[in-house]
Amino acid sequence: MAVRKWSVSVEEELAARVEDHVGNRGLSSFVARAVENELERELLATYLSELDAEFGSTPDDALRDARAAWPS
Repeated sequence: MAVRKWSVSVEEELAARVEDHVGNRGLSSFVARAVENELERELLATYLSELDAEFGSTPDDALRDARAAWPS
């Protein structure tokens, strides 16, 4: 698999948290997974917006029921 090297800048606090989490190794794969997850979230948000446009937004009572069944 071909790879491309990037140079990115992040705030010091975030960098420290990531480094504490992944250690000295695994930074590239962690960042790659994070980017992939964010792209998937954006695609999902777009899809949900399209569904809202086509079928209307989810009724409040259905949202309440779902939140009660799946508390965070």
